[in-house]
Amino acid sequence: MMAAALVLVTALAGVGATFALFTDSRQGGSHELVAGTVRIDGERVNDTVRGPMFYIDGASDGVTHDGQEGLLPTGLWAPGDAHHRGFQIENVGTLDVKLTGMTAELEAGDEVLAGELDVKIYDDLYLDEDGHVLNPEATLIYSGKLADFLGSGMSFPTPIELAPGDLASIGILVSFPLDAGDAYQGTTIKVTFSAHAEQLRNN
Repeated sequence: MMAAALVLVTALAGVGATFALFTDSRQGGSHELVAGTVRIDGERVNDTVRGPMFYIDGASDGVTHDGQEGLLPTGLWAPGDAHHRGFQIENVGTLDVKLTGMTAELEAGDEVLAGELDVKIYDDLYLDEDGHVLNPEATLIYSGKLADFLGSGMSFPTPIELAPGDLASIGILVSFPLDAGDAYQGTTIKVTFSAHAEQLRNN
């Protein structure tokens, strides 16, 4: 179409006719701008089925959504007990992210018990499932009462950077002080730990 139109203009110009110039434009095709995604996923470490990290009985409160039993129950807690679990976080989005911190939310139970339980957060797995030091290089990044961790949580001193597909493991150690009194007998608590991420670029 364009080649034929140019030939016509050349022929008519020879006899003195005046015409406007032909022009043409072409779009570069349809362009789609797609925003990347920031999305992380978390699961417990050392327990090969997904579900809660701390649970008393694998056949009851440790059961997953699809009915699998948990493999590392804590049993009933007594003063002096301490349990370490790993929280594995995966960047399942399309953008590089930085993990900025963690929070905990009281789902059910006695908040008074939260004021007695001690929580320590490490920037990597610290202990194995038997309580032996797995990684002496893991850094303690939070230490305090579970009650203080609820809601406000904590910020990582140095954000943990994850490219898409990368994993990070956070160590969580919860302990029941040996000097806890009889007032805590029979108390229960259910808490959800959450990790928080932001895009890394331009941030």
